[in-house]
Amino acid sequence: MNIKCGVNGEARDDHQIFVCHHCGMPVCEEHGWVVPADDAFAEFSHVLSVLPDVPPPATGLTLPRPAMHCRDCVDRFHKGTVKRHGWADPRPVGRP
Repeated sequence: MNIKCGVNGEARDDHQIFVCHHCGMPVCEEHGWVVPADDAFAEFSHVLSVLPDVPPPATGLTLPRPAMHCRDCVDRFHKGTVKRHGWADPRPVGRP
């Protein structure tokens, strides 16, 4: 199945399209922006107790993870943060 990138309208295979986690726009790796450390996708770095009266530890609560963004949302919600095109390329790039 082919899905179109919301930035340039180019058709891509469904495994090459990702969605902006803020607005849901479909974007490809070439035109979407990955924020390598997005706090919205933080995970607990420990196992939470199932017991209601056991509090979580005071430190090491979350670890940020990367998230895909469209151009508008990366500018609106992550202005000035490190960003890059694609998941695998570790080099941050500026907006053209």
